Amino acid sequence: MGTVAANLASTALLCIDVSGSMSGRPLEEAILGGVQFLDEAAQAGYRCGLVLWHHGVARHVPVTAEPEEVGRQLRAAISSGGNDLCPTLRVVITELGERPGDRVVCVFGDGDVGPEAPVAELAAQARALGIRFVVRGLGSGAAECLSRTLLPDSASEPDAGPLRTVHDVAGLRAGIASMASSLRGPR
Repeated sequence: MGTVAANLASTALLCIDVSGSMSGRPLEEAILGGVQFLDEAAQAGYRCGLVLWHHGVARHVPVTAEPEEVGRQLRAAISSGGNDLCPTLRVVITELGERPGDRVVCVFGDGDVGPEAPVAELAAQARALGIRFVVRGLGSGAAECLSRTLLPDSASEPDAGPLRTVHDVAGLRAGIASMASSLRGPR
């Protein structure tokens, strides 16, 4: 059985920070990296959805949507607002909590996540449901914040510590696309 057939129940939610600080080239590079991620995830047999987040959920495309629609919505992203990952994590839990197969949330952020304690609590609820997290942050501060709140035990993405940091805007496309390498399908 091929990889695609073996992973039919596998799902991934790509969550990209579209707060005001992502305006211009950062958002353009993030979109390109997201498109590449979606292509690679589909090749690995994952159904993908999308959450564009800021202080709320700017746009949510469920994993049940057609891949073309997910890509279209990603390409239409605009930046605005502040940061709060809690609304995104509520979507994650609702959408992926009861699904079968490997469920992965790939989160990119360029700064803070909002109030850390509630974010960490919601992430713990998601992990308790068997949902895995993969993170990339623009700069070490963002990567550390995402790791601290979403991966406190680093169990979701072992040995990827240095990979969690996207060092500059020029590395955004490759950094976001690289999250697809952590999709592994059911065991």
